[in-house]
Amino acid sequence: MSLADTVSRWRYRLIPDHLVGEILTKRWTDNLVPFAFLIVIVVYFGREIPGFFSPDSLLASTRQIGEITIVVIGLTIVLLGGGVDLSVGSSYALAIFASVYTIYVFEASPAMALLAALAVGGVFGAINGFLIGYLRLRAFLTTLVTLIIGRALYDILINEFGRDIQTSMVMNDTFDMIGTKSLANVP
Repeated sequence: MSLADTVSRWRYRLIPDHLVGEILTKRWTDNLVPFAFLIVIVVYFGREIPGFFSPDSLLASTRQIGEITIVVIGLTIVLLGGGVDLSVGSSYALAIFASVYTIYVFEASPAMALLAALAVGGVFGAINGFLIGYLRLRAFLTTLVTLIIGRALYDILINEFGRDIQTSMVMNDTFDMIGTKSLANVP
């Protein structure tokens, strides 16, 4: 056997031609690639923006994304179960409108506003669940349609009743505390 054949054999044994293809076809890369991009973006912004990782900046970020995180956790459960829900944003907007309207127009307590938000979200979710689970409609198309309907309903409600909310003279200290204060330095 010649030296060239030996070197070629060792090269194919140690570095196969399809190594990159084998690595990229593994299922773990489906999660690794977006995670790697997230790490690159966070490191980039951390280096470019002064004070990006400061405690004040991180606390401000948690204050801004707190309620969205709750929605994302719910959607994560749906996605992990193999489903899809495109109407989460419009359901969220309708629930927020219900809570704000309950406090500022009906002058109810934050507990009642929470119940109103949960009721609106529950009804919206029950409609999606009935259409997808019971009638066996496609989740993607069904939630796309309910997204459009929910968004249109929100736009109608905010145009019709937005002035009532904005001109309300109601001051609710508990509701304001939930949105602006901290508990043990955690927003």
